[in-house]
Amino acid sequence: MSVLCLGEVWLELNAATAPELTETFRAQTGGWGAGFCRQYAALGGQAALLAQLGADPFGRKLAAQLARDGVDCSLLCFTDAFPTPVVFTGEDTALPYRAHTAGLALGPEQLEAAPFRGASAFCFSSAGLVDSPLRLAHLEALAAARDAGALCCYLPRLAQAAPYWPQREALCQTALQFLDRADVLFLEESDLLLLFGSRELRTALFALFTGHVQLIFFYKKDRILAFTRSVMASAAKKDQSPALVLYRMEKMMLPVSSLPRLKESELNALIG
Repeated sequence: MSVLCLGEVWLELNAATAPELTETFRAQTGGWGAGFCRQYAALGGQAALLAQLGADPFGRKLAAQLARDGVDCSLLCFTDAFPTPVVFTGEDTALPYRAHTAGLALGPEQLEAAPFRGASAFCFSSAGLVDSPLRLAHLEALAAARDAGALCCYLPRLAQAAPYWPQREALCQTALQFLDRADVLFLEESDLLLLFGSRELRTALFALFTGHVQLIFFYKKDRILAFTRSVMASAAKKDQSPALVLYRMEKMMLPVSSLPRLKESELNALIG
């Protein structure tokens, strides 16, 4: 595999109106990890999802759909102890039923080191960092990925994760604690606003380039900016999703050790 994602998979029941007002829902596969892996697979890359589902009809259905979409599901876990999460969505509203469900119950003791040794990158986001065994699994996975030499990539996506956290303040505090554990950050303007009270990257760069962070991709409304600690590049946004940028990084075979030495031309190749 080339990319390993740790996250959740849930059954998303989408309504055309507010969920509490509708009688008809459209069932689809939800969860950041599932979505990112599907995007990466659609580009022709290999993406494996590390997540836990209930050993119930919903869990089996979601796993089968992901497999049909080209996602490597060999690392999915199934449990009889907890059900598959369900989320109701509609009119910019999310009503999650994920407490005491299979996804958040995935613990660090369930992870093995071998899959990380076969991955070029390990990716995670913020929704799964809520106080749970899954947060501890993230810490274990980051250590395993770093030992294996895989790129550790963090996509905070705080605005999207907020509906799945009981308190926004706790979300932001946790995200700040995980920022410097990644080699590569994929940030949006809304991430900066929630973390630093400003959409201006200049005010946050010093705080962001700490710990392991060597490369930052910043998504503005119309442009993507790419930064190392010494070089900056910029390109029109178009359709360069984080999945596409990471796919290009994988094709360029960029190890962690190469990130500080990236040239402007190489950054432009990633985002252009």
